Amino acid sequence: MVKDNTAKPKRTRRSASPELSPFAPKELEGGGTKKTLVQRVHETLLAGFDEGIFLPGERIKAAELAKLLGLSRAPVREALHVLAGQGLVELLPDKGAILRSMTLGDLIETYEVSGPIASFAVGVATRRIGEADNAERVTRAMDRIRAAGNKPPSYAFYDPLDDYHYILNDIAEKPYVSYLMRALNLDYWHRFLAENIDLARHIPRYVDNYQRLTDAVLAGDWRASEAITKSHVEWAISLLRERESAVRGASDEN
Repeated sequence: MVKDNTAKPKRTRRSASPELSPFAPKELEGGGTKKTLVQRVHETLLAGFDEGIFLPGERIKAAELAKLLGLSRAPVREALHVLAGQGLVELLPDKGAILRSMTLGDLIETYEVSGPIASFAVGVATRRIGEADNAERVTRAMDRIRAAGNKPPSYAFYDPLDDYHYILNDIAEKPYVSYLMRALNLDYWHRFLAENIDLARHIPRYVDNYQRLTDAVLAGDWRASEAITKSHVEWAISLLRERESAVRGASDEN
């Protein structure tokens, strides 16, 4: 049997942020990146939401938003239309653009959609954990989750959890998983999660779940890593369903 010594092409690592994502920074000719207008509007709306300037269900005044950004109204309106397609904003005939309200049912459905997507990428990344510095990257991501768990509870606790999954998506070379996660507007979702899940009580369980996931990933056990991811999602959904039942019960009493 003749051995084939033909050099095989190296695999090119794909970016975890496809160019089609409106949140992907623009590459500058001289190097570096620049935030897109959509990204700037998105961040401004979230900051305004946190400060009570923009509230779910209330009209977003394009002129006010444009003034905050130092822009004219036209590009801001275009960005709002993009964000409507991403689910952060709703466009209503009588009100114009409003921040989307999220019910407990919406929070549960977001978990139901994002869970299987994340689990898929987790399994693929686990198979590649022995390559390059992948193990170190996952270990550092887990360290950041533990550090966040020691801070006062807030929606910011969820940020390193997202970063953890973006790293796994990158290791798995599944950029469209990251794109879909961003399209679900997880940053916005986190704020409603923190209002409906008692983080002071449940953060230790979150950290423990992700530690078990990390142990499985580092061991290269993709079946266990997928199963742990699915189990974590089911647990989080159960917390939201408990909250939903409690809210419904209080409403019935009144």
